[in-house]
Amino acid sequence: MSSEEIDWPGIRAAAVALNSVRLAAIKASHNLPTDEQRRFVERVNKRAYRERWLDKAKALSKSRDNGSLPLSKPVQTGADALAQTLNERKDKSALHLSKYAVDAGKQLADSKGNLKYAGAFQKIAAGRANLFPEQAPANQIQVNVLSFEAVKRLDSEESQGSGE
Repeated sequence: MSSEEIDWPGIRAAAVALNSVRLAAIKASHNLPTDEQRRFVERVNKRAYRERWLDKAKALSKSRDNGSLPLSKPVQTGADALAQTLNERKDKSALHLSKYAVDAGKQLADSKGNLKYAGAFQKIAAGRANLFPEQAPANQIQVNVLSFEAVKRLDSEESQGSGE
């Protein structure tokens, strides 16, 4: 096997990832015959020692103190920062769109029922609902049904029970 056929950067990367030059060399040489495996592992060990593969990797992975003080509180994640920004924009959009909704409402009131102005108001509300679907207007119907018969029976049962 010539040195051009050996993927030295790949073996070095494997050694750093596995934190073991020997293990990386053994894994790289698993297709070789046993005596060639032994020679190859020794060759990789010598090269790794000469080039200080693991020492350089450890030096690069160490955190460096640049004199900065530790933060007083944990930093937000990127997702938290994005969620906060979107929430702020949602509130601002409601504030800004409310001016247009008021204007469209005034035009609708002054028009004595011209549906052209009703459409403008509806488009403003729909536009905001497209940006922030959780704020979409919902059609809710609440129906409360009370059966007077059931109430009468309970009243009559209670009066009969107390009369005994």
